[in-house]
Amino acid sequence: MTIGRPRTVSDEQILAGAARVIARMGPARLTLAEVGREVGLSAATVVQRFGSKRGVLLAVARHGADTLPLQVAAAQDASAPTVALIDVLAGIAGGIRSSEEFANHLAFLLLDLADPQFQRISGDYTAAVERAIADVLAASQAAGELISGDLGRLPRAIHAAYNGALLTWGLAGGGSPAEQVRDQLTLLLGPYLQPTPPAQPGPSS
Repeated sequence: MTIGRPRTVSDEQILAGAARVIARMGPARLTLAEVGREVGLSAATVVQRFGSKRGVLLAVARHGADTLPLQVAAAQDASAPTVALIDVLAGIAGGIRSSEEFANHLAFLLLDLADPQFQRISGDYTAAVERAIADVLAASQAAGELISGDLGRLPRAIHAAYNGALLTWGLAGGGSPAEQVRDQLTLLLGPYLQPTPPAQPGPSS
């Protein structure tokens, strides 16, 4: 029985490299050769793994749809889940380093709007990330961080505020993407936070 050579570059590493190429060049200019150069492989090896340029782009989209909701969901384990949620979403936005990169991400988003296969992945991602946000909010209420009440519409509002903050930053600039996301989410979620009790005065001397 012949034992194949171990893969020195994992599929996940290739997808991370492809995501960097998309951020740098946009999906239209992405080539399998460029992805291969990014991770130290030949274009032929990338073809063996993913089949085609379209296969790479679909795999990048699916990988993001699978992993980003898990990052969001991790905030529910924090002592202050809502604050942790803002930190997580600001951190994700912090991966965008320039308006050119953001334009390339938007070009990738256009595939979600125009192509049925990408659209299904995008729909799965939206549902998963909003479920994760809902779980974080439930944990936050249980911890006494958020006010009691029905927060059923808040996950979509948070998701919309996140995306809107990025788009507004791309149009108007000002600060960084992470700062814009943090500011907008803090503004949105502030009224839902339990008021902090005033500090008790210490014993008089």
